[in-house]
Formats: sequence, structure tokens, C-alpha cells
Amino acid sequence: MAIDTTFLGSVRVTGEDAKSFSRKVTHARGTKAAAQAAANGRVMVSTFALKGVVPIHIKPTRAATKK
Repeated sequence: MAIDTTFLGSVRVTGEDAKSFSRKVTHARGTKAAAQAAANGRVMVSTFALKGVVPIHIKPTRAATKK
């Protein structure tokens, strides 16, 4: 088992970790949140392709409003 990194950020995984990672990538299922995020992304891409812009509405969080 080895995970080698460089200062530029590349990673090389070998041994059992590589086999485990490969199994997870091939057979794992995503979460509901990941599926929803992907669906939202596809909507944004299609909107951008049609209109050339994507409006993003930002809502303040509770922590931001308690200043």
C-alpha cells in the first residue's frame, strides 16, 4: 500500500488502496445529495447553452445575519 503525492498535487495510489478505489468508482452508488447536485448542474448547463448566462441567487445564512 502506498499513496505518493507531489508538491504539485498529483497522487499515485498503489496496492490494495488502488484496488479498493477502483471497486468504489466502478460499483459504488452516489448519495441523494450528489444526484440532486448533478441534476442541478445539468439544468445550469442547458440554461447556459440556450441563454449564455446562468443567474445565481445567493441567500444569506443565519451566521451571516447575526453580525
